[in-house]
Amino acid sequence: MQLYAPEGFEADISYGNGAFYKDIKQPTYKYDINPQLDGVTEACSTNIPHKDASLSSIVFDPPFLTYVRQGREGNGNMIMAKRFSGYWRYDELETHYKNTLKECGRVLKKDGIIVFKCQDIIHNHKMHCTHANVINWGKESGFELLDLFVLGASHRLPAPNRQGKQKHARVFQSFFLVLQKKFSKPIDSHIL
Repeated sequence: MQLYAPEGFEADISYGNGAFYKDIKQPTYKYDINPQLDGVTEACSTNIPHKDASLSSIVFDPPFLTYVRQGREGNGNMIMAKRFSGYWRYDELETHYKNTLKECGRVLKKDGIIVFKCQDIIHNHKMHCTHANVINWGKESGFELLDLFVLGASHRLPAPNRQGKQKHARVFQSFFLVLQKKFSKPIDSHIL
């Protein structure tokens, strides 16, 4: 925030319980698909209630887990599903992230920034380098990568309760990507 939004972030479009703002200034606009606190407006990150080119800075800290979505078959009752929202499949995560980037491209002013928190994951025995995907999806919506911060986990998520051999390294870090709006319209990705 000190580097890219020294006056504070203008909007958080995935506010959650507000823990992110424990030691920093609260954003002017607080949105969440399922508000947990008073003062947070119900809105999806893919439909932000602002005019075109009206914001300078946005924070987006979306769910990143797969196979742990409440109300779905499978793991809906496990502790992680109750604590975090998420997606059943990686393509759901991809669709949500891409559509959010498009919407942020709409509401951000030229040179506006989005701080996008994400985590690489293993889904269906395949490594998904989500932080690299977000950078590429951002390019499709007119953003360029300005900076990247790596945050090591202070607490590790529990390992899956499965038998068998481990096939991938465990992922214990998150990424804060600082993306800057450079184009007023999404650019054609095959030009990049």
